Amino acid sequence: MKYFADIHVHPTMKSYGHSFPSKENSKSPLTNSSIWYYDPPNFLEKLIDLLGGIVKYRQSSFSAMGFGNTGIVFASLYPIERSFFDNKLKTGDFNDMLLNFITSVGKKRIDFIQSITDYFSDLENEYNYLKQLDGKKVTLADRANYQYILAKNATDLDIILNQDTTEDKKINSIAVFVTFEGGHAFGTGISPKTNPANPELVLANVDRVKNWEHRPVFITLAHHFYNELCGHAQSLTGIVKKATDQSYGMNEGFTPLGLMVLEKLLDNSNNKRILIDIKHMSRKSRLEYFNLLETKYKDEEIPVIVSHGAVIGNEKDKHFFLKDDINFYDDEIIKIAETSGLFGIQLDERRIVAAGDNELKKTHGLERRKVLFHSSVLIWRQIQHIAELLDSKGLFAWGIQSLGSDFDGMINPLNGFWTAENYPTLSDYLLMQAHNYIKEFPNNLTQPHNRIDPEEIVNRVMGDNTYQFVQKFYR
Repeated sequence: MKYFADIHVHPTMKSYGHSFPSKENSKSPLTNSSIWYYDPPNFLEKLIDLLGGIVKYRQSSFSAMGFGNTGIVFASLYPIERSFFDNKLKTGDFNDMLLNFITSVGKKRIDFIQSITDYFSDLENEYNYLKQLDGKKVTLADRANYQYILAKNATDLDIILNQDTTEDKKINSIAVFVTFEGGHAFGTGISPKTNPANPELVLANVDRVKNWEHRPVFITLAHHFYNELCGHAQSLTGIVKKATDQSYGMNEGFTPLGLMVLEKLLDNSNNKRILIDIKHMSRKSRLEYFNLLETKYKDEEIPVIVSHGAVIGNEKDKHFFLKDDINFYDDEIIKIAETSGLFGIQLDERRIVAAGDNELKKTHGLERRKVLFHSSVLIWRQIQHIAELLDSKGLFAWGIQSLGSDFDGMINPLNGFWTAENYPTLSDYLLMQAHNYIKEFPNNLTQPHNRIDPEEIVNRVMGDNTYQFVQKFYR
């Protein structure tokens, strides 16, 4: 069976939030504290999304991913930063209700975060929540039997994807790899100005994570607020940007503690290296990291990863893309390819397209097929830019692009591609774009080895590049 892969989703974000205070992952897909809770968008929720960019439905429940033939999932754990809920709106029932409307993580979860004093225990609790239904069979709406299995290595991946599916015991299995977003999860960033983190405790927490039963493939080192490890890029928009202040530490480089954490994560003793996802890092931090890879780690094969990103573009195509440096420059994309890394293209319209773009306006129409076509154009532009850039440098053009949707990470999805259940449709429309590209622009790629079939291009983006990455770097 054809399967898809997503290297950055948050299937636990809303379900774990609604499990408070018990933190129990309900086996019933009818319960909103279950990671399987099936909650596709209705008409009103689509309207709220289109008009306000607020997602009231579940995008990355395992039900949606199962129905969308997603076989490989990188589940990003995320201890939500306190600054999200301890902000200019202050506290109080009305403001908590407003914050819950925006985030849909549950009022009890918001109360917990507002009083949190240690992100690391929250990370471990979310990991334990994910483990509770590991390998447990769930029947979804009488449609089929499903399970997700947490993978410990590439060998596990093959076993999970090739489960016995004879008719009398048919079960659809999803292979799940653990990642997490934000180095603050190691126990930093609570009160960096007044009460800095204890380095010994932070480094001990790194060791604990490296010894988890399911070692993370990578971690997204930075996130929205200063974490005492490295500078972050500006990332927030809309009402959230107005309510919060992420300026402290923004655009800075690595700290001494950050360099110690980085060294410990990249230490490959006992084959326990955890890779670094450079999304959310400031440009300065990213360049400092590349310099380390070229000097201190020059004799080691360490891939550069962007788990959920978009391109900034060049002079020729710059009017297509958002120019904020939360997105990635051409030199960074080349570095990813040179290190056999991955670039997960996110499905957030605020990131992948310049505001006011004519193609974006066409995605807000009413005729479904036209909406899907124009939404897929926006994604294809990312794939195409990366391909033509790498081709111009003599590199393989199609080896790093993958899907990193950031579903349920409080994104504003492209119209028509609302949830993981829409991946088969996305694949079909990307295939249409690939056929059109090869037919209309046969000479855009100069390297003969980059002129491959449209089917292979789309298969790579939708799953094969991720599979090959796991086989190479998560043995």
